[in-house]
Amino acid sequence: MFKQLSLLSLLLALIVPSNALAAKAGQVRHVDPTAEKSKGSCADDATWKVVTVGSFDPKTCFKTSDGGAVELQLNGDNSSIKIAENSVVFLDSLVEKNADGFYVTKPHIQKGYIGFNVEKNKHNKVDFSTGTAAASIRGTKGFIGGDSLSFMASLESGKLAIFPTGQDSLAISQGETVIGREKFIILKLKSSGDMEFAKKLIKLLADTTKSIDELAAAAIAADQAFQEKLAEKKAAEQETQVAVDTTQKAEEVSSLKAPRISYTGYDSLRCVANVSITDVPKDTETIVQTLMDGTPISEVNVKNSSSKRLKLQSGVHEYEFIVENSIGRSSVQQTLGCYPLKPFSIKVFGLPHEHLQIPPPPPGVEDVIMETLQFQIRIPENDPNFLNRVLVRQDGTVILKETLSQIQNLDYQIPVELKRGHMNRFVIEAIHKSGYVVKTTKVYEVEK
Repeated sequence: MFKQLSLLSLLLALIVPSNALAAKAGQVRHVDPTAEKSKGSCADDATWKVVTVGSFDPKTCFKTSDGGAVELQLNGDNSSIKIAENSVVFLDSLVEKNADGFYVTKPHIQKGYIGFNVEKNKHNKVDFSTGTAAASIRGTKGFIGGDSLSFMASLESGKLAIFPTGQDSLAISQGETVIGREKFIILKLKSSGDMEFAKKLIKLLADTTKSIDELAAAAIAADQAFQEKLAEKKAAEQETQVAVDTTQKAEEVSSLKAPRISYTGYDSLRCVANVSITDVPKDTETIVQTLMDGTPISEVNVKNSSSKRLKLQSGVHEYEFIVENSIGRSSVQQTLGCYPLKPFSIKVFGLPHEHLQIPPPPPGVEDVIMETLQFQIRIPENDPNFLNRVLVRQDGTVILKETLSQIQNLDYQIPVELKRGHMNRFVIEAIHKSGYVVKTTKVYEVEK
């Protein structure tokens, strides 16, 4: 019934000179074996050569076998056509300018089908014709084909106008497929425009025992089956990708090092410890925690390897500095004393300067005068561990010296021997571990 099927593809966007027939028609972009070409004829006895990647001439016939395909890129833009397997397509007058000023591309399908992806362009269009129909496209993607008895066209995007000979014209658009024999039927198929689906549809059309209505029903069933296969394939690919991603993530985690923390020093006055944090990977939540005597007192987040100053609390404590993330954990321990600089005082009981009138002893009795020097060191912490040294001098001579652990309390009662007829001078000095120093004086003046 149909003597011939032909598809007109896109004209090049380039200005074509008067000898356009001598110009190159486009580029062979990709070839799947086996594919052959012949200049000027599609006859079996024509001279056939293997198709290779590169430019091709107008009036070239392409022939493909099982598994073969030829992808052609047209001059002027990125428009392309793909000749599918078991097809014979003659590219006749590929570059020519019509009466309306459009550059037109005209491939003629003698057997099989082609896919097309034609860019939308004001100066280019694609026309195709068969013995019983003609059509025109611009800015369209899909496939078209058939044989001497059947016709099919299917669009993924764009629009296609079809003009059957002796019948009313019809049009299809995105997501629609048309098949034709004794009549044309338009179907809404999810697989419209898919070149893999075209393989199944061309096989259905080759069955001459079915009517066009039976072919339409078979095409609908084939579309459903094709979509189910696509869904299964997509699900399998997603499962595979999840497995790959999980494996890659596990490998990445296993290859990463656990973060490390080291103690570099501290400032006892400012109450801060200095630590160095290394091997912190990017985009990994890493926490630095400070424990004092086993109790958490602070926590900070770090995003990369760096140095940190961590707060301490007043007094002497056992500290543990910990760095931890999903990869691992490390810690370091230090006993540190924090002594912020704070004023304090020394309270001496009694008057700062006392006059003592002590009668001399009876004859033959040793003249010994004893007194108790009483004072209290008043520090904010009220803890002797915060003191570095306590020193008492009598007339320049040290009579008491306590340092660090020797200092057991803050209240002192020191028995001292005084000289008669002398100004007994006592200097009391206390040094805080922060370095703060307090001195005070007590004088006992004993008359003769």
